[in-house]
Amino acid sequence: MLQPEPLTFASESLAQMQSQLEKAGIEFVRFEQSDTHGTSRSKTVPTRHFQHFASHGLNFLLGHLGFDVQSGVAPGSGYLEDLGFPDSRIFPDLDTYTVVPWADRAASVLCEPRFQDGRPAMAAPRAIARGLLHELAGMGYGFFSGFEYEFYLVDHETRVPPFQGIQIFTTLRNNFDPNIVDQILLMMPQVGVDIITSNSEYGPGQMEINFAPASGIMAADHAFRFKNGVKEIAQKNGYMASFMTKPYADQSASGCHYHHSLVDLATGGNAFSSADSPFELNDVCRWWLGGQLKHAAAICAFASPTINCYKRYKQWSFAPTNATWGTENRTVGVRVKGLKGEGAHLENRTPGAASNPYLVMAAILAAGIDGLKNKIEPPAPVENIAYGLEGVQNLPPGLTQALDALESDTTLRALLGEEFIKLYLAVKRHEINKAAENGAIANAHGFMDMVTPFEVSEYFEFL
Repeated sequence: MLQPEPLTFASESLAQMQSQLEKAGIEFVRFEQSDTHGTSRSKTVPTRHFQHFASHGLNFLLGHLGFDVQSGVAPGSGYLEDLGFPDSRIFPDLDTYTVVPWADRAASVLCEPRFQDGRPAMAAPRAIARGLLHELAGMGYGFFSGFEYEFYLVDHETRVPPFQGIQIFTTLRNNFDPNIVDQILLMMPQVGVDIITSNSEYGPGQMEINFAPASGIMAADHAFRFKNGVKEIAQKNGYMASFMTKPYADQSASGCHYHHSLVDLATGGNAFSSADSPFELNDVCRWWLGGQLKHAAAICAFASPTINCYKRYKQWSFAPTNATWGTENRTVGVRVKGLKGEGAHLENRTPGAASNPYLVMAAILAAGIDGLKNKIEPPAPVENIAYGLEGVQNLPPGLTQALDALESDTTLRALLGEEFIKLYLAVKRHEINKAAENGAIANAHGFMDMVTPFEVSEYFEFL
């Protein structure tokens, strides 16, 4: 894969930002980065030291990318014991600077790690996505996308949901506690996340809050800040927010539908839209879709990154079960929307809420790039219900099978980079083994119809 453009900035920019921080009364700056799971890992720097660390890099354990969700070490990642547990230096993307409204006198910048010799650490999720965006731009296309999340809220101490039953869209439930709901809706736009809708969802304490799409890496940055910010706001209000995909065996799963389209850099127009045939997929859209369906099994390794996530892929659940597509069809893997005009886009419905937005973006980019390069044709669309269809590719039944598909997908491996693939496979197989040692055996009879205590303790708070 192509390496992303380096994060660089002039010393004058840093001096200006240092002055801006001081004038705004900011006392602390978070140097934040995504781990492999999409969890924010950070160090808090007093403002007086911001300019130095932004310029020279901030020491940070490189191996955090090789941790499981609870910070256990996955062996064989290439980033930990293989190298003597070294530090990296993380550098900020100054374009991501924002004041954090739910923290006291604090600001944040998003960062990416480099090895001590200056090489970018290409197992870092944000760096991988940026590299693929750079490759796509070289083909003449930009990327416009948005993430759509569902999540659960519970009392922080008792773990009891704030409301029971299924009252989707009910106004009395939409704003069940104005303290937390209003804070999310009002504070998120202050960090660049443009909230567009909010409602109760299909489970007790379940919410769906949607925000506007964005260009390039900014879309994943917004999703990263949304997920981690919702968790912090919930914590400050006595709640715990969880994006764990299937926290309750008998309740709705939490999904993450990924809406996206390509932009023709030469014209600035939507590359999926076709004025001449507004009800048909044009070549670019068709080949981009074909790549996603061809690589659907490997994509699931990122779209459903835990053993728990595969409990979402059930018939009649409005989650997909196979690598299919259709127009305005909620039972397929990829839904085509708005072909008539500039709103034309694809909605990949395979990701669960526990997925890392940077890796979902990277996987879709890699598959789509292959589709464009090799003019991959998708199968025929599904006109009716996709559940139970024969003669189509079913999604992997579990994380083990998805990882095997990723390992054998040489094209996707090459596009995502072997440095990352080695680490990712090591982390995820470590997680599978850890779960089995704690009674969560993914291939055990009945596992897909239960949620074990281990899954809840491992995933609920941090995913």
